[in-house]
Amino acid sequence: MQSLLVFGGNGFLGKRICQEAIRQGLKVTSISRSGQPPSSSNAGDLKWIEKVNWKSADIFEPDSYAGSLREADHVVHSMGILLENENYKKLLNGGSFELKFGANPLEKTDSGNFTYERMNKESVLILAKAFDTVKKANPRTSLSYISADNWNPIITDGYINSKREAERELLKFKSFRTIVARPGFMYDENRNASDKRHLVQSTLDFFNWTNKTLLGNSIRCVNNMIRPTISAQQVSRALIAKINDPSFSGILHLEDLLKN
Repeated sequence: MQSLLVFGGNGFLGKRICQEAIRQGLKVTSISRSGQPPSSSNAGDLKWIEKVNWKSADIFEPDSYAGSLREADHVVHSMGILLENENYKKLLNGGSFELKFGANPLEKTDSGNFTYERMNKESVLILAKAFDTVKKANPRTSLSYISADNWNPIITDGYINSKREAERELLKFKSFRTIVARPGFMYDENRNASDKRHLVQSTLDFFNWTNKTLLGNSIRCVNNMIRPTISAQQVSRALIAKINDPSFSGILHLEDLLKN
């Protein structure tokens, strides 16, 4: 049985990667700071959650997960930040969408560790170097990186630049297959209609429909700004399929992911 180690396996996308990997018959371990599984009242989620080995470790401290890394055939980095503000995930995933009198999620926080450079780039390169050390040129193994489609014009250049810089460095490794996934805005197929991701998804889907129907996707600059949304489940299916394909390495563009 092939083993998969998911960093950030209790996160929004990470949990669906774990779920799909379990469905495909892989042995799955999740690494996160808390070491806790995602909370869910969904009976379907509870079935796969109990099959995952949930562990606590710090991605910036390879010694804290060295044993798990040695046992892994495949590794997924499903971590990172969209904004350099530690509050934005709470605003997006929490119960209130009232930003009028709250903190501005586009403002940076004072934390020197919560930066694009550290969270989106440095974290995965530390992981890749550690994996490279323990695997010693086994091309059947893989390291997957959740990058991003250049879908959102309001996000600063620092976000996408940190992702692309990480991609370039990862693709230089030869001891394992590097798989880069570039999803756009993600939603969960098991979402609640009042969920804020659902509200954002609905808005983006409307713009995408308008671009396709009225403009025929004929204006390049509009196409670059208005991109399709994608479910976390679609991304997970595409990623696990490529992890299981020993001949694949490289980039999964948004259009590739949408086929699943």
